[in-house]
Amino acid sequence: MFGVHHIPFRVDTNDISVQVIPGDAFSTYTRTSPGEKVTKQLGYREGKVIINPVEPVNLPKEVTGMLEFHFLPVTLSPGSTITLYLKFPVEIGVFVGDDENYTLIDVFSRAPAKYSLYGTPEKGFITRHVESEVYDSAPSSNPLEEGVMTLSIKNSSRDWIEVSRAVFDVSMMRLFYGNTAVMIGEMEIISRLIAITRISGTPPGDGMSTALRVYPTRKSLIPEKLFFMMEYGVGD
Repeated sequence: MFGVHHIPFRVDTNDISVQVIPGDAFSTYTRTSPGEKVTKQLGYREGKVIINPVEPVNLPKEVTGMLEFHFLPVTLSPGSTITLYLKFPVEIGVFVGDDENYTLIDVFSRAPAKYSLYGTPEKGFITRHVESEVYDSAPSSNPLEEGVMTLSIKNSSRDWIEVSRAVFDVSMMRLFYGNTAVMIGEMEIISRLIAITRISGTPPGDGMSTALRVYPTRKSLIPEKLFFMMEYGVGD
């Protein structure tokens, strides 16, 4: 399903169907997925449609721009670095246009959205909440339902630190896809309360495509961030 499609087309994968059928003056876009059917009119009869995994913070509506992973505690010694793997729910975006000039026409997911609060009620952040097991190697996944984050965690403090959460800002998210959807995250722990998170924009390997992003289509005046500073702790 993921990739570039040329009008007219139809793709069916399991219980998801996406098609664009041209008419005399315009085309009709139809997407059918569990419990939902969406139909839209497109003002052209030919062109490209790109379908790929997108930042998993768009549904059921734009509630937050933060993604929070919560996982079983991992203990790091002072100065140590580990790499672990987490799963996240996939949202699927449908775009029209090309790599330089595109717009989002649909986004959907097979995973229900959950939200939580990172920090205090007064100054904290609403986050898209993801509970994940911790894997020591890349787990298998269904790319239409879940992706895999490779997370490198460095403990730059002088203390033993227990980590059970990581928070990322949507403006720095980059996804890649092939046989699965992938994000590459970095987390540097400064103390039990403070950590810096980043997401790499470099593809993890040959054969992986860079996904178009929803964030640039929002025309936001908020600049993209190079990192996010977690200031409310790295554990429960």
